[in-house]
Amino acid sequence: MEVFQGDALSFIQSSEDLSLLSNLMESYGISSEISEDGGYTFIVYTDLVMQNRSEAEDSLLVLNCVSDLALPPSRLKEGFGIYTRLGKNIWVYERDSCIYLDEVKINRSIRVDNGYIYYVEDIIPIRQSVYDHLKQLGPEYSRFVALVERFEERYFDKEKSIPQGIDPMGNTTYDTVWSVRNSLMDRYTAEGLKYWDMRSEDFVSTMFIPSNDLIDQAINAALDSIPIWLGRDTVADDQAKFEKWIVRACFADRRLGPAEVGSSAPAFDCVGAHQLIIDQAQDVKKFQPIDPARWNPAIQTADITNPVALSNGRAYYLNHLKIPNHVVIYRVKAKFYQLWGAMTEEQKDQYFRWTNWVEPLIVNDAQTEFTLTESLPTMYYHVLTAIPSAEAIADSLVCSVNYDGLLYNSKTRKLTEVYLPAGEYYLRMGFKHSLRYCISIYFNDDLLVEDMLLFAQGSNFHFDRGSVSSMDYYGSSTIGFPEGYNWRDWIEKNEKAVAYDTDGYQVAIINLPRSGNFTITIESNDNSYLYTTTNGRSKNNVTQLMMYHWCLRPTTNNY
Repeated sequence: MEVFQGDALSFIQSSEDLSLLSNLMESYGISSEISEDGGYTFIVYTDLVMQNRSEAEDSLLVLNCVSDLALPPSRLKEGFGIYTRLGKNIWVYERDSCIYLDEVKINRSIRVDNGYIYYVEDIIPIRQSVYDHLKQLGPEYSRFVALVERFEERYFDKEKSIPQGIDPMGNTTYDTVWSVRNSLMDRYTAEGLKYWDMRSEDFVSTMFIPSNDLIDQAINAALDSIPIWLGRDTVADDQAKFEKWIVRACFADRRLGPAEVGSSAPAFDCVGAHQLIIDQAQDVKKFQPIDPARWNPAIQTADITNPVALSNGRAYYLNHLKIPNHVVIYRVKAKFYQLWGAMTEEQKDQYFRWTNWVEPLIVNDAQTEFTLTESLPTMYYHVLTAIPSAEAIADSLVCSVNYDGLLYNSKTRKLTEVYLPAGEYYLRMGFKHSLRYCISIYFNDDLLVEDMLLFAQGSNFHFDRGSVSSMDYYGSSTIGFPEGYNWRDWIEKNEKAVAYDTDGYQVAIINLPRSGNFTITIESNDNSYLYTTTNGRSKNNVTQLMMYHWCLRPTTNNY
């Protein structure tokens, strides 16, 4: 690095090869705003390079040449941004042991008394921000723009507004400042500090841009899958959920290169952190964690041959967009007492195949019902039970039940056979807790759990209330809840809110090899000789089979 004895302006004004830039800085008042004892970084162009500029952008060019921070070469590392007086970041890249600003190589560095000067080989383009690029997209992308704008809201920004006085009612009056926030996408730390904002140059972003046709195709395909996979009709909330997912998935909180978004790249999370929740009734702000959308480049294919370089990130136009299976399905859950109660005798024989367990019947209220609030369904803890046959007891035979996947629609009160897409799922189940025998669990023909002593499991398989247990749920130790339910909204009113209608305790992560239905087998090697008639067929006889539910939730790998 060269060293110049003097300040930056003295160097620029005395350098014959910088005369054009020096004159522009004087003309636009930049020179008068530079102090000898300040700290600055200047990006400069020789007169020869300046001939390549667009003179219409001279006023912007000079502002983009000055940063009010003195940045030595040691700070110019890959991914660092030089924030200029234009309000733009110029990003640093390292290639072949050379430093580039944007796509332009630094070819000379000078230290001066009040900062640093960097010569570059060509004009650094003045790029749009991610948000500016979004707002100027053409009509073929209008649906995407409208989806993002749907969650924008204008609000009175008290922190930026200046108090002006007191009105006759004793209220403070302000020189009102209005700001914009995105209720879906703005991200914060748990303490409420800004973590990511797509509208701000202070944060780096990658934006994926789907056309109107791609959005329509993705949403329609997802809606068409609901009756098949979930056994119910679509509702307006389904489309709203898919539209939210598109917005959440089409932004990442970092600059992603072509190799990171190409079809051979691994899947990644987009933007997580915390979301601002405003309780209007209590005038309280809360910052709640939000699961990031999962992006799979092998499915969501982007045009990596034409990335759009932006001042605070990159944008890629999409060639294909899909609502992932794990978003469409969320979870499927069935309670045995509902299934059994809705079946005809023929269906019981068709869908449940009992070996050495006999006299299946429903035992009501194996635990007291749970009403969290009048606005949510009451949870009932009825169980499907069975006992070993006399022959099984006499000869200590293995007892088992093999059943097909069925769903019960509480609105139509009808059963449907499960049809799910192939892929990876969390299998979770529930029984009455502390049963006195061991069970093995099979999914299709795969043994998942062998001779598990339910009594030793304590409260893990306690109906569907296993929420106190840590387990893998989308990569975190949080159990699954019903779609749209947030236990944090209720925990102050009822500490058992964390146990409301959960997935249940995890048996295993399973793979459905092909689209369609499945079977689950429950088997016990010791129930036949541990069974007693004490307490009869009541809820207190924990030596009988007592099944509550099963639940399948697709993992984020199920795309």
